[in-house]
Amino acid sequence: MTEKKTPRKWPWMKVLLVLSLSMNLTVVGLVVGAKMSGYGDRRAHFAGASGLRVFMRALPDDQRREVRRYFRLNRPKIYANGKAMHETMQSIHMAIIARPFNADAVRAAFSAQRLHITKSTQDAQKAFVAIISGMTDDQRLRYVNAMKEQRRKWRKTQPGKHRE
Repeated sequence: MTEKKTPRKWPWMKVLLVLSLSMNLTVVGLVVGAKMSGYGDRRAHFAGASGLRVFMRALPDDQRREVRRYFRLNRPKIYANGKAMHETMQSIHMAIIARPFNADAVRAAFSAQRLHITKSTQDAQKAFVAIISGMTDDQRLRYVNAMKEQRRKWRKTQPGKHRE
């Protein structure tokens, strides 16, 4: 007695989903990599630049040099954190494609990434607090006004966006 074999059906939806996800992750990785390496357009959207770049740009030149010196002196620590961030991203990738999929593993990988981002931000903020602490009342006022002026100029270059 011959047994009828049913033709194997390819799971096209799964294949397309995995392909789409991998392409999206590749694009995100390229963009993040380009931004972290210093290549590409250095002008960030002001809202997205609410990180430390805004604080850096508004500093007078001599104090900006202090911040650069701080980062230069702490380059090994910054490099180690960047390496940890890279490893965390690899963990995220592996957790996403793991079989069977484990949502808790993805959450844990994202949590580890968040810890590295927080640590990096705290270190940079520490440098800014030290510099701002050395400013006079008048210098701090000029500093805040310089940040506000940057935002105003940015808004002028963004027609129809971000109205106050």
